[in-house]
Amino acid sequence: MSITALAVIPNTTIQAPGLFVYSGIVECVFKGADGIIVRDTLSFVLSSPRISLAIEPVQASCIVSPASFAYDGNVNDALWAVDTTSVTTTQEDRGTGTAALEVFANLAVRGANGVILRVNYTVFVKQ
Repeated sequence: MSITALAVIPNTTIQAPGLFVYSGIVECVFKGADGIIVRDTLSFVLSSPRISLAIEPVQASCIVSPASFAYDGNVNDALWAVDTTSVTTTQEDRGTGTAALEVFANLAVRGANGVILRVNYTVFVKQ
């Protein structure tokens, strides 16, 4: 089961010659369980602006980190983590030669009252 992205709130895209930087916040609700580490994947699509597919393979990387997390109750051995991240193209349109980006973040939470509510993302694309 994957984590649902409730909202993707982008910042202004930064462009430099040959480099695009996309960043923002993703709202989600990912809860832990008592005594175990719960792991699952959050995925979300950055549909605007679309990237060019003129140079393939597309060179992209991403960073995701917890932005808002909580523990509702007594804290004992809590954990919030981003284990791995990746980015790929999706919704490719060969007619226009463009695609959207899809970001994947493997999250982890320990504790029945632990929750991740938001994550930050930064995606770098060489164009």
